[in-house]
Amino acid sequence: MRITSVETFPIRMKPVKPGFRDHQSSHLPSGGTVIVRINTDAGIHGLGEAATEPAYYNQTLRAVLDWLKAYGMALEGSNPLDIINAHNIMNAISGESPPGCHPARAGIDLALHDLIGKAHDCPVYEVLGGAHRTEFPMLTNLYELTPQEKAAAAVEFVKKGFSGLKIKVGHRTSNEGINTETLNWEKEKLIAALDAVPEEVAIDADPNQSWGNSKITVKIIEEILREKFRSNLSIEQPLHHLDLEGHRYIRQALKIPVILDESVVSPQAVLQIVRQNAADRIVLKFSRVGGLWPAMKIVAICEATWIGISVDTMPFTKLGDTANCHLAAAIRDTYPIDVEGHLWFEDTPIRGGLEIRDGRATIGSQPGFGVEIDEKKLAAMAIPPSELAATP
Repeated sequence: MRITSVETFPIRMKPVKPGFRDHQSSHLPSGGTVIVRINTDAGIHGLGEAATEPAYYNQTLRAVLDWLKAYGMALEGSNPLDIINAHNIMNAISGESPPGCHPARAGIDLALHDLIGKAHDCPVYEVLGGAHRTEFPMLTNLYELTPQEKAAAAVEFVKKGFSGLKIKVGHRTSNEGINTETLNWEKEKLIAALDAVPEEVAIDADPNQSWGNSKITVKIIEEILREKFRSNLSIEQPLHHLDLEGHRYIRQALKIPVILDESVVSPQAVLQIVRQNAADRIVLKFSRVGGLWPAMKIVAICEATWIGISVDTMPFTKLGDTANCHLAAAIRDTYPIDVEGHLWFEDTPIRGGLEIRDGRATIGSQPGFGVEIDEKKLAAMAIPPSELAATP
């Protein structure tokens, strides 16, 4: 079997409602993503997705498409069942896994895994080694800007059956700087969410790197815990993603878990996190590390060192979130996963895949990811070539 072509389908996704996802800067999701289809001479194709959120991945849609074009040309004629060789070919194009091209690499990697599953008549999670589970408790991100709104949203999602909440507490510290007023405001939002839900609901407080200083972070959390110890509370990435020593200090000073998210860009980066004793748990995004193959290397490192793993979404179609479920199935950790990125948007051009009900996600045992393209919706959501030509 040989790869005959790699097709790309850039699409625009319309948010469910304006302002529903603040993302720390009143910035709506780009709403753009790229569906990847790898075709073969055996008549089997594989589907993948390359997310394009510039504010997070530092890549424009045009850059993702350029990387995908280069990878596709290089992969033509190669064996689609050989994941290692495919990544070696991509390394020859863009270097040894530089973060700047990871969303595009992930799109290729996902399509290859989907193709392998179809070729062997098995789900992708079996390609990854098997499934610990195929039903998952879910987590959601809460971006509300006031304590009252944050508490109300927390109650709403717990009623829906969600067992994990990521409380965004970095809007004002990110936009206005660190001072007594902004820090107290973020602290009050976190306390409001904690007080609003039962203690069995996991709460991850996420300043998105904006609290800046390890001692300030310790002071804020100690003030919260002084009144009442919160066994369900964790703190995620309060400092810059390169400040592993600062996160180690926080981990040693506090009795709650420390999570690293933006620091997790490769297996090599995770190895440094382990060496620095900087985290109790990491957030794993396959788009940020270059696909499922490097993601499973990270899983092996974390499971060998008993570091927990959270699986997180991006502005995906249903394809990307289904791929997230297959990755989560192969992970020992049972922490709630976030796979609702496709629900941020009004529609998806993908049929099949994961199902969400009562705050839980499930996947079946269909070959590959168990998804197919709805060609009519894909055409309706396509970004016109004239608009692509004008895209930076």
